[in-house]
Amino acid sequence: MISVIVPVYNKAPFLRRCLDSLVNQSDKSAQVVIVDDGSTDGSSAICDEYKKHGFEIYHRKKNSGVSSARNFGLKKVKGNYLTFLDADDAYTLDAVDVMTRITRHDFNIYQFGQYRCHPLNQVKDNIRKGFYRPEELPRRWAMVWNKLFKTEFVKENGLKFQEKMQFGEDEIFSAQAILANGGLYQAPQTLIFHYFDDKKSLCRGELSLPRLQNLLDKLKDLGDAEEDEAKKIWYYKKIEAHKNSTLFRRFGFNRVANGQHDIVYFLKNTTANEELRYSLRSVEENWEYNRVVFYGGCPKGIKPDVHVRVSQTERSKWERVRGMMLAACQNDALTENFWLFNDDFFIMQPMPENMPAQYNGTLEAQIERVEARHNGERTDYTSRLRHLVMTLKEAKKGTINYSVHKPMLINRKKMLEVLEKFPDEPMQRALYGNYWEVGGVNHSDMKVMLENYNVDKVKNWPFLSTSDDSFKNGTIGEYIRNRFKTKSRFEE
Repeated sequence: MISVIVPVYNKAPFLRRCLDSLVNQSDKSAQVVIVDDGSTDGSSAICDEYKKHGFEIYHRKKNSGVSSARNFGLKKVKGNYLTFLDADDAYTLDAVDVMTRITRHDFNIYQFGQYRCHPLNQVKDNIRKGFYRPEELPRRWAMVWNKLFKTEFVKENGLKFQEKMQFGEDEIFSAQAILANGGLYQAPQTLIFHYFDDKKSLCRGELSLPRLQNLLDKLKDLGDAEEDEAKKIWYYKKIEAHKNSTLFRRFGFNRVANGQHDIVYFLKNTTANEELRYSLRSVEENWEYNRVVFYGGCPKGIKPDVHVRVSQTERSKWERVRGMMLAACQNDALTENFWLFNDDFFIMQPMPENMPAQYNGTLEAQIERVEARHNGERTDYTSRLRHLVMTLKEAKKGTINYSVHKPMLINRKKMLEVLEKFPDEPMQRALYGNYWEVGGVNHSDMKVMLENYNVDKVKNWPFLSTSDDSFKNGTIGEYIRNRFKTKSRFEE
């Protein structure tokens, strides 16, 4: 008999799809163990509907996590073989029949293929059947829901899930099982529909740097404790493979060593920010970076790698910026240098290896341009610039206008010195650039202010910045939205 363990927590929209695939099996001999792990969305009632099919339903009052639910299910297993089915996935109608027949080969661990079901397409695994040793495992080896385990083997080796882990508990269970067995058998059949329509699923956007690090720490603990030298080396190699993988590099592993820096956004408290959403998409596509860090607010539906709340009560824009800059520069967890971004910065082309600082003439020329647009009258902005010019001249520094709308590399220690030396000066990039004589190349500003702007003029620009109107209603905003249609990993 095959025992199927189904952990359930708040999967109401997908649960019937999963359980119906078990009801409709051509071979109905499987023991189905459903562990409702404290659901609050109606999943509990849906589970109870399937008691009439002989399914064993266990309700737990408190949510304790998928690992705890699976461990609970392991205690209820009666079959000679056991497997796991996630509540948002489903089986082919012959899955139990195939599993039952294939156990004649008498392996301890079988792995099956999956259909990867995205909203717009379905992809079937390419499978090469055979027995794979630990040093040459097939793809998808780390999952448990695509495997069938001999129950006696699991119990003899004391295999169970790590209940304190929030990511990678499958991999730890699979690794311990595979190493204890000396490998796994890859069966030729494809039996699982693995769906990607649950936006709350961990692998669809709930990953974070601490969760990934926790997996590496657990692998290291297992490697350190292993007496068998070959197994010890296997664990250490897996750690290095993870660190160099695309997934882990996106969250910052091995980037600082290669000269990559954190990106820091200073944000107002707001519930929505569409410009930021597309800025992050452009960053993910075209920028090499360590992590994305927000200071201040964090709009709903967007999750950076790190969010540092900074009080913004009763402060002017420039006071808020200064407060957030001070907090960032005092944070030793940030890389020594970080890229300062605005929420309306869009990276249109891959970043060059050595990007020079850019400036737009002098501050005096900027003052003239702005006041000319206001009939020669001073504005709050030009008054601040005049004060900045006076400050820089008193410090015997130049007055280059570094306020081009593009990312700027900030050194935390140097910026702290500037903030301490000029405590009453509103934070301006030109203050930092001139005090430290950043240099760079002269470049016209990259901020588009007009709604009707010739898109052909900007197609070769490495960066773009927009005014609110030009992004929301203008041709440039439309161009950016069409350019970056794919959601970034920062979006829910």
